[in-house]
Amino acid sequence: MEKIDISAAVVLLIMAFVLVSVKIPNDERWCAIRRMNRLLFACYICIGVSNIITGVCGVDTQPDPVMWLAMLLVSMYQAFLFTGTCVTFLSPQRVGVKWLSVNAVVITLVNIASFWAFFSNERSAAWISTVDAVLYSAQLVYYCYLFRKAYVESRRCLEASYDEDMSARLRWITMCFISALTVGICALLFAVLRLGATEYAAFTCIATVYYVYLVICMINYRIRAGFIVKVVAAAPTAQTAEDSAPVESMDSAEEHQLQAAIKKWVDNKRYVQDDQTVEEIAAELGTSHAMMKWYFTNRMHTTFRTWRIELRVAEAKRLLGEEGVSTAMVHKMVGIADKSNFHKHFQKYVGMTPREYQVSMKQGKG
Repeated sequence: MEKIDISAAVVLLIMAFVLVSVKIPNDERWCAIRRMNRLLFACYICIGVSNIITGVCGVDTQPDPVMWLAMLLVSMYQAFLFTGTCVTFLSPQRVGVKWLSVNAVVITLVNIASFWAFFSNERSAAWISTVDAVLYSAQLVYYCYLFRKAYVESRRCLEASYDEDMSARLRWITMCFISALTVGICALLFAVLRLGATEYAAFTCIATVYYVYLVICMINYRIRAGFIVKVVAAAPTAQTAEDSAPVESMDSAEEHQLQAAIKKWVDNKRYVQDDQTVEEIAAELGTSHAMMKWYFTNRMHTTFRTWRIELRVAEAKRLLGEEGVSTAMVHKMVGIADKSNFHKHFQKYVGMTPREYQVSMKQGKG
C-alpha cells in the first residue's frame, strides 16, 4: 500500500513539472488555458505531497471514517479543477476568475463545515458523510450539465466557422471529461460503500492513470487545438456581424471576380488546407462569407461544404490511384483531420472504401 502511494506521488510530481514545461502562447486568447495549466500544476503538487504523507504514515487495513470523508472532500476539489480544465478546452471564456473563485470558496466552506462537524461529534460521522456524498453527487451532475452545454455551444460555433463536422475532432476532449467523471464516481463509491485500504489502492492506481492522461490532453491541446482557441476565444467583431448579413444579389463584376478567384484557389489546391475558417477563406477569395454563401447557393447550386468535400475526395482518388499514397495518410493530405469522417465521405461519393478503390485501380492498371 505504501509503495503504491509513493509511486503515485512520484508520477504526479513528474507530471506537475511536465505541465510547467508546456509552452502556451502569451496571446490573450490563451489566457484561460494558461490559468488552468497553473491550477493543475498546484493541484498535482498538492496531491503528490498528500500521497507521500499517506505512504509514509500508512493507511489502516480496515475502513476508516476519516478516509471516507477526506476522499469525498478532496474529490470535490479535483472534480472542480478537472471539469474546469475540460470546459476551458471547449469554451475558454466560460471559466473565468469569478467562476473559479465561487467554486473554490463554496467547496472550501463545505470542507470546513464537514471537518468541524465531524471532529465536534464523531458519532455523527455517518450522517456527515451522507450529506457530503449527496452534495458531491449534485456537484458531479452540475458539472455534467456544464460540460454538455459548453460542448454543444462550442461545437455549433466551430461548425459555423469551419463549415465542417467537428464532432470527431472534439472526441478526445469528451473522453477527457468522461475519464474525469469516472474517477469522480469511483471516489463517490469508495466513500458510500465504506471501502478499505485494498480498494483505496485500486482507486489510487485508476486516478493516477487519469492524471497522466490529463497532462497528455493538455499537451495535445497546445499542439492540436489552436483551431478551437482561434474561434471560441475570440469575441465577434462588428465587421464579422456585418459580413454575416444576408446578401440578396451580386453584380456581374463581383461574380466574375469571385469566379476567377475560386478557379485560382482550386488550381492551387487550397481546398486541402485545414483549420481555415470560412471567413478566412472568403477573405482569401477577396469577398465576404455572406457573398460567398450566396454565390455557391445561387450560381453553383450547392453549399461550400459539399463542394469542398467533393474536391477533397477527388484529390484523394488521384493520390490513391496515380501516386499510390498510403490509405492511412491520405485523409490528412486532403485536409480532413479525422480518418473516420474521411472514410464516410469517400464511401458516399465513390461507393467503396479508400483501400478497395486503391486495389481496384491497381488491378485496372495490371
